[in-house]
Amino acid sequence: MLYAVDEKVLCFHGPLIYQAKVLKAEKWTGDENTQGATGPHFFVHYDGWKKSWDEWVPESRLLKLNEENKGKQKALIEARKSKAAAAAAAAAAAAAAANDAGPSSRAAAGGRRSGGADGDGEGAARSKKESRGTKRGRDTVENEDEYVKRPEIKLVIPDALKLQLVDDWENITKKGQLVPLPRKPTVGDLLDEYKEYYMQGRKEKAGRLPAVVDEVLSGLKLYFDKSLGNNLLYRFERAQYVELRKRHASTAVNGKAAAAAAASAANESPVELEPSECYGAEHLLRLFVNLPGIIAHTTMDADSVSLLREHLSEFLGFMAKNQKRIFVQEYDHASPAYARSTHI
Repeated sequence: MLYAVDEKVLCFHGPLIYQAKVLKAEKWTGDENTQGATGPHFFVHYDGWKKSWDEWVPESRLLKLNEENKGKQKALIEARKSKAAAAAAAAAAAAAAANDAGPSSRAAAGGRRSGGADGDGEGAARSKKESRGTKRGRDTVENEDEYVKRPEIKLVIPDALKLQLVDDWENITKKGQLVPLPRKPTVGDLLDEYKEYYMQGRKEKAGRLPAVVDEVLSGLKLYFDKSLGNNLLYRFERAQYVELRKRHASTAVNGKAAAAAAASAANESPVELEPSECYGAEHLLRLFVNLPGIIAHTTMDADSVSLLREHLSEFLGFMAKNQKRIFVQEYDHASPAYARSTHI
């Protein structure tokens, strides 16, 4: 057994890590008493918690109590504290995505109208200001009530991916390293791979419709492309992103050089960089952390939220299953010149 009785350990509970003590250790064989679970399991007591919280956990939820893992514990706590700010930024990105999607999406997202732009002029807009004020007040109260009633979405991130997030944070913010770009597979590649993986399960599960998964993946791609620049980068990565966009303006990353050259010849702007064509699993996983906050600012009903949660949970399972292949194994060491350019 990797952990002994009476050993002090760190244990995952929900999204965070807590100090605990191993009270019992058993190797389960999958009988009825263990509900089919197999392998080493440990009965733990969380320090400072009531005994009613004592529980059996698999080995995968435990970590050795050492300085390195204490650092991971602290990193998760810090990430948790910043979640509210991240959710607000993600919501802004979602609003931008809705604005780009067309008038119908904007109406669904908030029903907000812009006045004084189509012929009546500024004077007419002013004359209507007072009458609109009372209505806006009512709308604000109604919108707040609707927001409180919106269904929440809770995503359970697999423990292995939680550790991936912590390692990612440490590599960039503590070690001054960068994810090598462009990545392979890209986010776009992963979305395509997931669709194939998902549709292979059609025979086992009813209701796996291509149109549904297409809509979910299209939304994920849109959120990722709109969120990355403002919400999914650590400060140390921003200079890399700026440089990537500059390079793309002339070379058009991922094989769009010809299109960019043609646009330049026609005095048009080159093809805009789509982050989903350059970034990979590392940054996509960061998006999943923020998705509950994004979805909370939409007008989705409970059934839609439930369906989306199923897809997102299965996508996380797909990422965990392919973790070694889709996540980069070694980060790039940033040059001294790059580090100076970040002013950190």
